[in-house]
Amino acid sequence: MKPVERDLLILLHEDRYNEQQIQLEVKQISEMLTLVETMEFIASATELADCNKRRVTSKRNLLEKVFKRKAPKPFEFIVHKN
Repeated sequence: MKPVERDLLILLHEDRYNEQQIQLEVKQISEMLTLVETMEFIASATELADCNKRRVTSKRNLLEKVFKRKAPKPFEFIVHKN
């Protein structure tokens, strides 16, 4: 998997860490996020509420189709399960 460029905001006490330690921590956080940001994890944490068909589903194949669309359909909502 290719490395992902992302913007991270990390708040630290300046006097506790040197530049090398900060870079290591940022690398580790980025690696953790890469593992979690897969379709498997996203599908398990979200569901699709389709008001047109009056259904709520968390089927992975339907969620993949919704995420791949360029423009959302009216009255279809992606809902986080939390």
